[in-house]
Amino acid sequence: MGVSAPLLSIAGVIAAVVAIMVDGRRAVAIAAVLLAAGLAPSAATFGGAPGVAVLAGCAVAAVLLAWAGWLGGRILPWLSGLDPMIPAFAPPDRLFGPRSTRAFGAAVAIPVASWVSFNVPVGQVTVSEGLLFPIAYAWVCGVVRLLVARTVEDLAVGVAMVGIATGTAWLLRSGTDSFGGAVLACIAAPLAAFLAGWLNGRSSRRTRPLVEAEA
Repeated sequence: MGVSAPLLSIAGVIAAVVAIMVDGRRAVAIAAVLLAAGLAPSAATFGGAPGVAVLAGCAVAAVLLAWAGWLGGRILPWLSGLDPMIPAFAPPDRLFGPRSTRAFGAAVAIPVASWVSFNVPVGQVTVSEGLLFPIAYAWVCGVVRLLVARTVEDLAVGVAMVGIATGTAWLLRSGTDSFGGAVLACIAAPLAAFLAGWLNGRSSRRTRPLVEAEA
């Protein structure tokens, strides 16, 4: 394989943990870049250079579309919109906040991903190798972020994580022969980044007159 399973696991797990915890108006782009980098060793092992190119292109597209969406939301005719940073799916928690819930989910995801990696064969990967673990862990963390989402930004980050993890797993089926399917799955990340950027641009344009009036 060329890359050891422990190295693959460490890179993927670190990237997934950061992605599930990151917050802010650039969270989707940051999560996409970090997760693509963390799963790049797995993509290289099973898909070679084309596999790495899929994740690299996904990360670059996420950053560019996030910026393009923000710019479009700022300059196009104003319409009242939803601020993706305002909690919309659950009331604020004073004791167990969103990050503590996500941290718990990231911990629970470890045994789940471990079970998947050793019991679910996917394409070229045999269950005894456990090489599916970093990809399964990233996918489970993405699902956790979707399930505990409090804002649109959370949902967008979760979609991006699931899309990138699914695209990488698709490469495991038959390497470069699964290139098209991997690309289609990874497209979810740039689209989520564009949506979050668009909503951020619109909400920042809406609040700007209020700030100027107060000044």
